[in-house]
Amino acid sequence: MGDLYKEHIDITNEVKESIQKIKIVFPAEYNRIYTEKARSHNVELKPNQVLSSEMLDEKMVRHLITLSKCTDEAIHAIETEDKEILKAVLKQTQALQEEIHELQKIVYEDGLTKSYNRKWFEDTLCDVDHISIRDSGTLVMVDLNKFKHINDTYGHVVGDKVLIHIAFKLKESGGRVVRYGGDEFLLIFDAKVSPKDIRTKMEAILEYCNHIHFKVEQNEFKINFAYGMAPFTNGTNIDTIIQAADQAMYKNKTTTD
Repeated sequence: MGDLYKEHIDITNEVKESIQKIKIVFPAEYNRIYTEKARSHNVELKPNQVLSSEMLDEKMVRHLITLSKCTDEAIHAIETEDKEILKAVLKQTQALQEEIHELQKIVYEDGLTKSYNRKWFEDTLCDVDHISIRDSGTLVMVDLNKFKHINDTYGHVVGDKVLIHIAFKLKESGGRVVRYGGDEFLLIFDAKVSPKDIRTKMEAILEYCNHIHFKVEQNEFKINFAYGMAPFTNGTNIDTIIQAADQAMYKNKTTTD
């Protein structure tokens, strides 16, 4: 118990250091950073120690109330041609917009890799029914090879660093990168980017991975991935797109975890 208490003190100090330069720290953001630090210490947090989604919902409700109030005041100012009220509303709305952007980042960003998370994919690219997609382009599914072996052999801290590095390289493709789950990523490309160009980008990243070595003390290992592409158009069923990309990926997968 004493060792665990000391671990939480160390984690708390690391979190304090991490948030020193952050202008606005919402509770969920603090929770995310604390969870990451705890994972690096191999400390598993209990469910009651993790921030619940209700706190985020409460924050959103407060923002909606403020936005509604600003709208009412703006309408009144326009009707009465009161420039002073308009200036005050503009200032308040701009501050609210900044907070909303920070809140969106918390809700839609994967805490580890800083890529988009699955909720962003569902809320941004999918219809309200979360069944069909409301855009056109190409979806690429990426799955890391032998990632479980890396985690089991070198530990989750090393595994996390691998995920962070791979996500960074995937972002260089210019596509929107989504951490879909575990060691799976999705890349979303607009329709203006041709499948040929996408394949060229993916092969360049794969070539890079085939030549880079990760070092852990005296040991070295390489990491690569398999990928599959699937074009989509507005209204296409999401499961159909994911399944098509998944099947294409496993055709290219020459090794397994």
